[in-house]
Amino acid sequence: MTIIDARTARPLWVDRAYLEWLADQPAGAWDEINADFGLRQDILQTCQALIQRAYAERDPAALQQIHDVLLVIYDRDFAVPEPDQTDAERQPLLRDIAATFERAMLADEMRQVPDEQITGYPTNGNQYLTWLKRLIAQHPARNHELYESYLPDEATADDFRFYLAQETSLDPRFDDILALMQVGTSGPEKMEIATNYWDEMGNGRPEDVHTRLFAHTLRCLNVDDEYVRENLLLEARVSSNLSSCLALNRRHYYRAVGYFGVTEYLVPQRFKPFIAGWRRLGLPEDGLAYHDLHVRIDAVHAAGWFHNVVSPLVSANAQAGRDIAAGALIRLNASARYLDTLLAELRKRSAH
Repeated sequence: MTIIDARTARPLWVDRAYLEWLADQPAGAWDEINADFGLRQDILQTCQALIQRAYAERDPAALQQIHDVLLVIYDRDFAVPEPDQTDAERQPLLRDIAATFERAMLADEMRQVPDEQITGYPTNGNQYLTWLKRLIAQHPARNHELYESYLPDEATADDFRFYLAQETSLDPRFDDILALMQVGTSGPEKMEIATNYWDEMGNGRPEDVHTRLFAHTLRCLNVDDEYVRENLLLEARVSSNLSSCLALNRRHYYRAVGYFGVTEYLVPQRFKPFIAGWRRLGLPEDGLAYHDLHVRIDAVHAAGWFHNVVSPLVSANAQAGRDIAAGALIRLNASARYLDTLLAELRKRSAH
């Protein structure tokens, strides 16, 4: 069935099922799809209607629909295609859809970033770092109750399983994100990101590749793809899509520098209580390899990121400081919403 037939056979509605069906169309069908500007206009109008419901009317079902669609697109952006997909030119339509939703998503995030928080910063790189770290330290996400007390002192094994399912929104893709981040950079900036990436690659040892270590942690608590699909919170999907959006779109590079810099900076503090709670429950010790490693190396990565990426960028062009700070706050705000929702969900589950 071609896309033209599909338009007469079903109502047009942009949701996950429709996107999965659309994305799996054979190469030949995509010539028709891309040439059908009426269809593309219908799809974009439907996207705009979803945006109105999600962000103006605050409809959580519409917001979930938007993020489910983005997940379908990003999953393909990060995947190796099958050989028979060489001529399937999906980008015109899928990028139209993604860009429409991305603009709305980032506009909503920026509405939550007060302008006074990302202006008036020092233009000297080293002084900017002090200013940025103070900005991070003052944010509620910096010392969240989930890490400060719940995971180390209260969480059950089932809580850890549910928590790990949410963490699949970023950890299994971080090496690819770093590979994308270094494109077009040079000098110490490129070397810092490359060093970070090589650590993610286990410094050339397949058994130490971080995605492999994280996958083992998931297996320790039987967190499989089906469990993740059934339990992934909307706020985890939002965090995942923000990460993908900032990494895949080069125009957001400076925001990505701030966003992922915060990610590196907070990991050691957050993983230590995870480790304490895991050991309190007597869970498999070898399941801690991923988290134990990141407690040790991400402090180094964060320092290198700040001094070799952030500081030189601001010193070279002070204007970059605004987007770096905005990216940092987008990460912190999304993290705070995610952790608040996750903690509430864990407490609700434990009460039943």
